[in-house]
Amino acid sequence: MLIEAVLPLVRLQARKSGTRISIELPEPPAHAPQVRGDRTMIEQVLLNLTRNAIQAMETATALPQRELRVRVRQTHPRWVSFSIQDSGPGIAADVAAHLFTPFFTTRAEGMGLGLSLCRTVIEQHGGALDFGPGALGRGTDFRFTLPAPADVSPAEPSDTGLPQQLGL
Repeated sequence: MLIEAVLPLVRLQARKSGTRISIELPEPPAHAPQVRGDRTMIEQVLLNLTRNAIQAMETATALPQRELRVRVRQTHPRWVSFSIQDSGPGIAADVAAHLFTPFFTTRAEGMGLGLSLCRTVIEQHGGALDFGPGALGRGTDFRFTLPAPADVSPAEPSDTGLPQQLGL
């Protein structure tokens, strides 16, 4: 399962920073949506977005308010939606304008490639990545979509050349 594969690393970082994690997946697990793509690449996107969210809360959010929310839903028969929400300070407008620009970073130790690569990976899979304000006007919500397997005939590779069907 895709989400379960990244959770140990996410939980480790969350524990170190005192962040609570909330995971929302369709129940029962047998009804979890499926996506098509390269498992390693999509796991990297999930890891990068969750780590960014945890880091955004480390210095600007009081411990009791530190919560990372990961939500996956089948929003349409052809699309699966992912949401990574934090309760951090949000993203300033001047930063937001450059957020996906390669080599743009607000961190001293950052290279500025993470979000740019995330967007590229999601778009290569036929999806879209964007962001907006988090729940209750606090924090940030990074959202991306990926096509459900119904978009691709089992006998043909996908447009992305990544025919692997992945469980969430």
